Amino acid sequence: MAFCDVFKEFQNIRVDEAVFLRQHEPEKDARPFWEIYSDEENFRYYGGYRKPEDWDEKREMRAVASRVKGFLGKREYSWVITFYGEVIGQIQLFNFMNHNTCAEVGYFIKRKYWNQNINTRVLEAVCRFAFDVMGLERIEAMAHVENIGSNKTLEKAGFTKEGMMRKRFYLRGKAENANMYAITRDEMCGIRN
Repeated sequence: MAFCDVFKEFQNIRVDEAVFLRQHEPEKDARPFWEIYSDEENFRYYGGYRKPEDWDEKREMRAVASRVKGFLGKREYSWVITFYGEVIGQIQLFNFMNHNTCAEVGYFIKRKYWNQNINTRVLEAVCRFAFDVMGLERIEAMAHVENIGSNKTLEKAGFTKEGMMRKRFYLRGKAENANMYAITRDEMCGIRN
């Protein structure tokens, strides 16, 4: 399938019995995402985070709708992570480069679901989709050097740490370092066998 054909119709992913990845639905997802964003601990290591003000339905619906617009514009492929139907996070492929053979992946889940191997399972499923369906050759990810959970998630999913990027994130008023990870199609195939 050609890269642009993948964006003709959004493809959901069934990770396992409990975890399902689907497209964003602004009216349905605005409040659950606002609740996730409201917990500052969820975004302690994310440089672009700004705690949301009080609930504003229209503003939150616009924020969720931007993920759908990113898909329609072929700029990102973003899934809502659900656990037995509950919205618990997001994972997305974005920053497509190198003639659409490489992308970056980013993800977050509600703190209540940390340390349950959910992020790892979701990350592996999205990587399989990226390699098998989208035809990517490489997926990159960055994790703040102090974000032990995210670094471990990437390693458990088969990513290799390629180095440290100095002053990559702007966080808490200063530039901070991030670890750079990547996985290639060949490496992912080796994991599956």
